[in-house]
Amino acid sequence: MIAEHISEELGSVKAKKFRLRLKEISKKELLESLKQPGNIDISLVNSQVCRRLIDRIFGFEISPVLWKVLKISGLSAGRVQSAVLKWLCEREIEIRNFNPEEYVSLKAIINTKDGEWELNYLLEEEEGRLNKEKSNQLLELFKVNPDGSLKKEVPFQSIEMGTKKFTNNAPRAFTTASLQETAAKVLNLNPTQTMRIAQALYEGKKVNGEIFGLITYMRTDSTRVSDAKKKLATQYLRENFPKLEIINQTANKSKLHAQDAHEAIVPTDPRLIPERIKQFLTKDESAIYNLIWQRLMTSLLAPEKGIDHSFIFESKGEKWKRIQREVVSNGYKDFYNSDKLLEKKQVKIKIGDVFPCQKFLVENKVTSPKERYTPGQIIAKMEKTGIGRPSTYSQTLETLKKRKYILEVKSRLGVSRLGENVNGFLINNFSELIGETFTKNMESSLDDLANGIGDKIQLIDSFYKTVLKLKKGKYSTEPTKAESIKSKDAKAQTFVTEKKESIQKSICPICGSGEVRSKFSKNGKTIYFCSRYPQCDFVSYEPNKN
Repeated sequence: MIAEHISEELGSVKAKKFRLRLKEISKKELLESLKQPGNIDISLVNSQVCRRLIDRIFGFEISPVLWKVLKISGLSAGRVQSAVLKWLCEREIEIRNFNPEEYVSLKAIINTKDGEWELNYLLEEEEGRLNKEKSNQLLELFKVNPDGSLKKEVPFQSIEMGTKKFTNNAPRAFTTASLQETAAKVLNLNPTQTMRIAQALYEGKKVNGEIFGLITYMRTDSTRVSDAKKKLATQYLRENFPKLEIINQTANKSKLHAQDAHEAIVPTDPRLIPERIKQFLTKDESAIYNLIWQRLMTSLLAPEKGIDHSFIFESKGEKWKRIQREVVSNGYKDFYNSDKLLEKKQVKIKIGDVFPCQKFLVENKVTSPKERYTPGQIIAKMEKTGIGRPSTYSQTLETLKKRKYILEVKSRLGVSRLGENVNGFLINNFSELIGETFTKNMESSLDDLANGIGDKIQLIDSFYKTVLKLKKGKYSTEPTKAESIKSKDAKAQTFVTEKKESIQKSICPICGSGEVRSKFSKNGKTIYFCSRYPQCDFVSYEPNKN
């Protein structure tokens, strides 16, 4: 769009106008682009104009409704941010309504040729987790002491064995989402920090007196790597890692909504190893560059391969199971241990082998709710479902934080009461516009425009009419709990609301009349409290079981 605006300002200039596209900031890339200059792609311009108009229609038409009905100024609604807020609220509700269940983890320890093996008690499929009654029966049958030791050694015999080959492919070169997710896991950097560092590496750093970009454009949903960079990386691997198998499989992942306008995030020169430029970068810049460089190198290597052996053991008429992994080839994993290649594990146990058992491991456990999303997980979900674009992933989360709809504690995203109220209102009155399917389909329509398919006026008109139609309805402000239900044919998702009255209420164990409610606390935990607070002072970090 910037190029289009400049072209309009130039207006009647008679000279020919060209559009240069740079995927990296380097002398080579600039010279190549000058040799083959392009023109402004009006389809891309139309798509971007349409995207901006639709987002503004959504915000300008719906945000004032939030101010008026919820009586709080400064609230905002956004086409993408509201869909993401919905996901976070759904997870919050799952945690809030979770009912913990007690169960027993029971394992037998046998001494084999490969060392100690832990065997899990083989449950019948319909039984689910091992309950205390069955556990006590087994402890009595095998005469297990309180410390887990057996009063008498018991033989366990291998009676069944199955094998299944496995292949773990090397991760593909980074997209925006996968870089942000990996940086969060490995370096504990949030998406905004990661993108700021990547931006600096892209714009250029002074290395040996010369300034040039170290990585390709960092806002992309493609895993494609150019032939030139693959050739340089392959050459480096052959010279420095001759024992590793190179397979060169870095084709773009199958993804209908991938724009593929830019290649993956890779070094502009794969031969520029992290150690050579470490002194010219900050600690975080060096760490991010190292991640990107290693990811490119390993993406060209063979997968890890092996066999999963499943064993069934029998003792005293009871069956126990163990899955043992045998690695046949470490593949790309040997890249990280080039000085000493990883040992390959082999399984030597056969059917009929008998091994002694002298100990059990007995643990009383309680099921846990799902964890709240990390920023990286949410961004990965945005990429997978086709909601939003690489350039706006981290910006979407920052907007939700700025509006105080969500908060981040210990790298986990929780929803504030304000965020729940806004989400509840949007679900009640504008569910058509914030559903995952609607948002994803809109992104697909915008992608079609970028490819010269469809009409931008028709798309904008259709969206605007939908917004106006929903605005004319009578607004509901009843509290809601939103959940998504996948249709049986998996062709769409239908979003429904569940009224507060229909949710199983949890009564306060102290006063007996208030409801147990919860919120995301500042220490990152879920805190449960009585709705009658401060009249009732019930507070707990444990969910109420009634």
